[in-house]
Amino acid sequence: MANGATNKIKITEAQIKNAEANNKEVIIQTIDVSLLKSMFIGGCEELAKHYQYIDELNVFPVPDGDTGTNMKITFEGAINVIKGVEYKELFLLGKQFSRGLLMNARGNSGVISSQIFKGFTSGFKEGEFEISIPQFVDCFNNAKQVAYNAVSSPVEGTILTIIRVISEELEKKRNSFTSINAVFKYAIKIGEETLLKTPDMLPELKEVGVVDSGGYGLCKFLHGMYEQIDHRTAEVKRSESDIDLSNVRKSFIPSLKDNNEGFGYCNEFIMTVGSKVEFNQPDKLPFEFENFKSELEKMGDSLVIVIDENIVKVHIHSTKPYEILQFASQFGEFNKVKIENMTMQFLERNPGTTLESLHNKNVNKGFDNLSNDIFVIATVPSLEFADLYQTKFNISTTINTDAIGNPSVQDFIDAIKKTKSSKIFIVLDDSNFALSAIETVKLLPKTVEATLLKANNIVDSYNACLAFDPTKSYEENKKILNRSVGLSKVLKVAKSVKDVQYSHINIAKGEYIGIIEKKIVSSDLNLFDATNKLLDYADAKKYKKAIVFYGENMLANDANTIANTLKQKYAIDAEIINGGQSKHYFIIGLAK
Repeated sequence: MANGATNKIKITEAQIKNAEANNKEVIIQTIDVSLLKSMFIGGCEELAKHYQYIDELNVFPVPDGDTGTNMKITFEGAINVIKGVEYKELFLLGKQFSRGLLMNARGNSGVISSQIFKGFTSGFKEGEFEISIPQFVDCFNNAKQVAYNAVSSPVEGTILTIIRVISEELEKKRNSFTSINAVFKYAIKIGEETLLKTPDMLPELKEVGVVDSGGYGLCKFLHGMYEQIDHRTAEVKRSESDIDLSNVRKSFIPSLKDNNEGFGYCNEFIMTVGSKVEFNQPDKLPFEFENFKSELEKMGDSLVIVIDENIVKVHIHSTKPYEILQFASQFGEFNKVKIENMTMQFLERNPGTTLESLHNKNVNKGFDNLSNDIFVIATVPSLEFADLYQTKFNISTTINTDAIGNPSVQDFIDAIKKTKSSKIFIVLDDSNFALSAIETVKLLPKTVEATLLKANNIVDSYNACLAFDPTKSYEENKKILNRSVGLSKVLKVAKSVKDVQYSHINIAKGEYIGIIEKKIVSSDLNLFDATNKLLDYADAKKYKKAIVFYGENMLANDANTIANTLKQKYAIDAEIINGGQSKHYFIIGLAK
């Protein structure tokens, strides 16, 4: 990268104003650290505007299409890391931004995005302050390389294809670019052209008539980055726009949450119980001290509550002050609020210390004095499954994805630390969680041995946990758990959230649909008719045993109806279990 001594084209503020007044573009020759930070923030803002549409681009008409949400959470978590920090060189900005993406990555789209920008920033060296035009082209080359290396079986027609083609086309024109603007314009043009071709690369996209959702998200992020240099220059200080972080379930900082040295935010407020700020406001909830206290204890530490008649004063350390205030406002209104950023205060008092060094110290903390007991960590789709795994399998460490969405790397690390063990099995119930889990395993210290069991559904997860034998060795359980996966044919029943036309079936919004291995094979306005068609399609008569998990909107009698059908029509004995899952009415595992 260029250094501070580089001869760079200087642009005066008057020239900028003149260019903007005439709707002309200010030509950028280099990107400095301030501009790059603004570009990352701008990209996140643009992505956030479109995340709901990106969700809708998901091929499957089941309400689990969340590519846009996952990308939004991933990028906003990283922005939360860099936003309040003033960087003097590219290396640290790139390191903290890419690390923030990884630790907040949700779903495949989030993890792959984190790898794209890990590569994008990987060429930044310490002591470098600017990116030149050739080095900017290198950023895209590195982004492609790292992203493809992170995925064991890259699929074309996805976000990977977008970054690959952009990289290859920029490389062909490397010597013809005269400005950063030109590089970016061409990158966006190629990205959008490639995006339009993704339906021709993936039959699933073409059949439904949509482009790849992750690729669309990346194109929007690049648009937002470019808007920060259009009509601007790196010589002018840009202000940071506020990012809506209300949907960020985990920020990069939560690993500091339990640190009693004082990081995150110090939140203090005085509240009058039952008071309102508007006459027409609904009445506040009744204030009950023990409940109020127990809920706040879940949100932070160093909690102190003082009550004087109807006045409540609270002190609490937390990384999410908005959650604290939102919760407390249910019981009254605030007389006074004070929020201080303790992390920034600590960094200012300790020159040379960085947020990343604090984080790395904290990531490794908690992995000492480990036992050799074998622990299983399982992702589950509901609180009912968490309770089931605890009572039936004695598995107390579960990650309820119905509550938090796709688990991030930080979620997995927190769960592993909780076990205090050096021997871990991570059992997934959804293949969408695999990339985050893989990256987690890479980050673990050598003292921890973690085996990832890539179960693709809750039936495989259930069978694996059922097969786990705590009396056997870690190596023996590896073989046992791996043999337990993939033995069942898994059927799912959900409701379509949109009209979809496939070559083999037409589906109307609101119809019940039967699914086998991500393929919709039946549909009907009646839930049980759709389920019966699904069983017929699966040729259920070939199987001898079944397990039926019924969802949160179903009753045991509904599951018994399915069990009776299995018994009477197919001579299959079925076990029924309340799974409480929200996305599927029934999940049925058939075994021979």
